[in-house]
Amino acid sequence: MAGTDSVARRDTPYGERFTLFAEVLWIGVLVAAGSLFVVTWPAAMAAGCAAVRRCVPDGPSPGTARRFAADWRAALRGGSAVGAVGLAVLGFLGADLRLAAAAGDVPFFGGLAVVIAAAAGAVVVHQVRMAAGWSATGRWARPRRDPRGAAMLGGAVLVSAVCVWQLLLLAPLVTGVLALAAVAVDRRHARGSAPDPAAQSPQRLDVPGPPLVHGRERPCEGTRHAQ
Repeated sequence: MAGTDSVARRDTPYGERFTLFAEVLWIGVLVAAGSLFVVTWPAAMAAGCAAVRRCVPDGPSPGTARRFAADWRAALRGGSAVGAVGLAVLGFLGADLRLAAAAGDVPFFGGLAVVIAAAAGAVVVHQVRMAAGWSATGRWARPRRDPRGAAMLGGAVLVSAVCVWQLLLLAPLVTGVLALAAVAVDRRHARGSAPDPAAQSPQRLDVPGPPLVHGRERPCEGTRHAQ
């Protein structure tokens, strides 16, 4: 049955990549629905990353919404606290920016706004990486140190924010693409840190000679044909 489903997915008119793209958009809608309580958005993102991990290797599978709901409920344990802390930090940064704008005579206000926006983006990137880590391990923990991966995910967050700012209706779809980017960054770091089995295998120093046949050396194929 698995082989039949794989062949059916490859025979679709738009190809397997388009099918994956459609599945990611559906995951984005589920993540948006799971984030309606605001404080639950890290749990929703974690469940979305888990759904992406399931559909990337073998293609989309039935029961995505049911499995998403189960992962969302499991991620709420700890995920709600992560969301509350993140929202508190974002609220503090937003209040600082609002006070600075209300004052009106703050020097270098433009630079201050850029710094606050960068700090808010760093908070979002950190929590999205935590969600991707939960989808791989089942527990909430600080993400591993990966400056390049964090910068790549920060670009994805920036592009997502610009898309939502231009058209608010894209918000339910952008979250699925962001979950796909988070899983890709997390897997990239895992592949980069995986040990090379060939490098760990001991090198053999002894070079075996040609095999013996009844006490005599058996000639190689090329030698035998040449003779």
